Amino acid sequence: MPEERVPVLISGGGGTGLAAALFLARQGVKPLLVEKHERTSIYPRATGLAPRTRELLREAGLDEAVLAAGSLMASNGGKLVVEQLAGTDLAKAHRVSPVADDSMDIVGSVSPITSTNGICPQDRLEPILLAEARELGADIRFGTEVVDLAETDDGVTVTVLDHETGQRSVIAADHVIAADGAASPIRERLGISSTGPGPLGGPMITVLFRADLTDLVRGHEFVVCEIRKPDAEGLLLAINNTDRWVFYISCPPGSGRTPADFPPQRCLEVVREAIGLPDLDVELLAVMPWQAAASVADEMRRGRVFLIGDAAHVMPPSGAYGLNTGIADAHNLAWKLAMVSRGEAGPALLDSYERERLPVGRFTVEQAMLVQRNPRLHWDLKSSLAEREQLGMAHPVVVSLCQQYVSGAVDGPRAELPSLSDPALNLDGHPGTRAPHLRVLRDGVSVSTVDLFGTGFVLLCGPGGHRWQAAAEELPVTAYRLAADGDLVDAEQRWAALAGIKPEGALLVRPDGFVAWRGVDDTEASAAHLGRVLRGVLY
Repeated sequence: MPEERVPVLISGGGGTGLAAALFLARQGVKPLLVEKHERTSIYPRATGLAPRTRELLREAGLDEAVLAAGSLMASNGGKLVVEQLAGTDLAKAHRVSPVADDSMDIVGSVSPITSTNGICPQDRLEPILLAEARELGADIRFGTEVVDLAETDDGVTVTVLDHETGQRSVIAADHVIAADGAASPIRERLGISSTGPGPLGGPMITVLFRADLTDLVRGHEFVVCEIRKPDAEGLLLAINNTDRWVFYISCPPGSGRTPADFPPQRCLEVVREAIGLPDLDVELLAVMPWQAAASVADEMRRGRVFLIGDAAHVMPPSGAYGLNTGIADAHNLAWKLAMVSRGEAGPALLDSYERERLPVGRFTVEQAMLVQRNPRLHWDLKSSLAEREQLGMAHPVVVSLCQQYVSGAVDGPRAELPSLSDPALNLDGHPGTRAPHLRVLRDGVSVSTVDLFGTGFVLLCGPGGHRWQAAAEELPVTAYRLAADGDLVDAEQRWAALAGIKPEGALLVRPDGFVAWRGVDDTEASAAHLGRVLRGVLY
């Protein structure tokens, strides 16, 4: 018999699993998360935070804390290419910097995110997510691993192992979220297959170390340095451009090298050779072999079990899309589980998770593969537009912000995005897209329309949308009228055009900020009609 029951059990306490715990707790659902390791990751791993991830952290009130945690890593130095670091005139070294394409202006035109710093290493991000999730009531247990699970008539019976005591216990969960990584034991146990090329290239070795290189790089900071010295070639990633670094050693096919050729002492030797200081004081913190891969699970849901993050889609690190996509998975799923758990929606709402996120997973893996094959186009977004369009390579902001959902939780979606290069053309108020961003005044304070979402459904009415606003009073919907004299002051009356409605129209927005339905005018404005729309989305 189960020894305890929880609404949601999350297997895996990496960035994606912790985000799921946080988002569920914010929705009033207190999940249990189990993670086999004893603590959060010591590896920086994913470092780039995409605009959508920044929006979700902003919603959770964590954006500033996360940016502060990653501030030491922030650098506009791009990529440096040298034979070895020491003894090279870094001022004259070949440097590949991102070619400005007004990306920040693009982001600022469609999102409340304004800072150009979107960097926080995962070893700094995870403790922040952990602390906030626990503060909100999530039960998070490290050193505990899922070893078996079976679906029952009313939930999932999960057997977990406490690694410290060796004790097994049985937990009943209404639903399970598998955030247990690329090898996902839960995915394998369920027999869910994956599609994709699989392993890419040869194995890699991550060498995490501490060494004071402050004087060496001062004034010539970089994000990554490609070192081409024979027998010590690799990529040096700057964690803080002072004393925390990661060196990536590759074992390409045909080289004859394997991770077994790089025990700790050899890794230290390679790091010193690459930097060019044979007597450098280096503290080796960790060594981790890994393999880049690309694949997508053929299902993201099996009954009451849901896959998120790497358990659902594995992609090469090119483009920094992996963790960001997993966090978006978690956010999409959390509000749906919460509403079903509270009896505010039918089980069919959960079907929309796979229907919405599986196409996104496939698209994003394709985009990461394109970045890997065409790295120059990743650094040069401006002059490479024609080449990118020919390859079907989307602008990174489009990959991050411009999902087009097609599911039963969207009334009247379109089949595909209008543009792979212009986010504004995609975020036009169409059902299934993230609602448009507009700066308005609420009680005299400047906010974005994107800041209005997170917990319940919101109806955003045009300046003449009085009838829709009145209709919403009879429903579990928060309604605002955006106008020069509205609840949200839109002094320039831009909302209707941004949302693709007439002044009398309205957008119904889901808790995740995506448009559920668009009423172009007020022809059908009534509580009965709006109620039918809402029931269609939720049931």
